[in-house]
Amino acid sequence: MKKPPIPLRSALNIAELAASDPCDRAVVLGSFWPYSRSSFESRLIKVFKTCSPTNDFEPHISALARFYAGLVLDKVRYERFEWVVRVLGSAEVKPEPNRPQSLLADMVCAAAGACNATDLFFRSQSRPPMRVVDRLAGAEALKARLHYVVQDLFLRPAELAGSVLLLDDIANTGASARVYAAAAKQLAGASRVVVVNLAATRFAAGKDGRGLLRLDTSALADKPALSEVWTDSAGAFHAGRDCPSIEKSADCEVRFVAERNFRPCPDCVGRLPAGRKWWQIP
Repeated sequence: MKKPPIPLRSALNIAELAASDPCDRAVVLGSFWPYSRSSFESRLIKVFKTCSPTNDFEPHISALARFYAGLVLDKVRYERFEWVVRVLGSAEVKPEPNRPQSLLADMVCAAAGACNATDLFFRSQSRPPMRVVDRLAGAEALKARLHYVVQDLFLRPAELAGSVLLLDDIANTGASARVYAAAAKQLAGASRVVVVNLAATRFAAGKDGRGLLRLDTSALADKPALSEVWTDSAGAFHAGRDCPSIEKSADCEVRFVAERNFRPCPDCVGRLPAGRKWWQIP
């Protein structure tokens, strides 16, 4: 007889999860400054998360996913894992293949010879992102977020013999990683779980105990569409912040996104080739 899905709200002990992290190793690639207008790495991860459906942002979103996949694989190059699981986005009921996170998981699986086991997890309904829920702050933030993650999350019965690489985009308290890791180990038999977050939300001007986290963007040097540009209130995008014609109020942006909504500055960017479209790699 087929076993029914396991509701994690009743299968996992929140107090135990709050007291002890079931992840055997945790890696964070960079920082996410929620209110920064000048952090390129923050803007890069934001763009990665929001370019959905991916078909509307090709070929750039695949290039960005390959960039992150390369960094992930480098960080876990001495780890052996048989399975890859990614944390579901807030709006997902089940893993959606047209999301950047799915591209990333598939690329990591293909490179490592692992199997994607994300479809073992599903929700009963979509919900607002964790960051918009006021009650998930304060001294009891971790416990509140753990309850928030498990409330509608289910696991299909399975046996994940071996190690799991868990992928998540932005870490806050780490509640999602704890829930997924505990489910994989306690309910599916995984022996080890390593979590990699693409970024971590930073607080207290960086004095939040995480140390220096800086994303290595050197691999983007030969990808102009993924380069850092600056957009201003006059509706132009600039190659650098030092452009003499830039407005004082300028925001950091990824070039392929800027090209969709802003005109190129004639002084520092020049004219785009005739027929050039924002989604075409220069």
